[in-house]
Amino acid sequence: MSHSDLSTDALRQSMVEQLMRIMGLPDDESVAREADELLLALDARLDTEPTAA
Repeated sequence: MSHSDLSTDALRQSMVEQLMRIMGLPDDESVAREADELLLALDARLDTEPTAA
């Protein structure tokens, strides 16, 4: 499943899970790359959603 298939809330939850993985494996470059991709996907999604007033 690609990041674009996930809801915004699922992306947020996945980001939290990735951050926990980074804390557990701080030197793992593949974990960092996955987190970077997820963060970019979440950032792009949040840019397209209307903000709450």
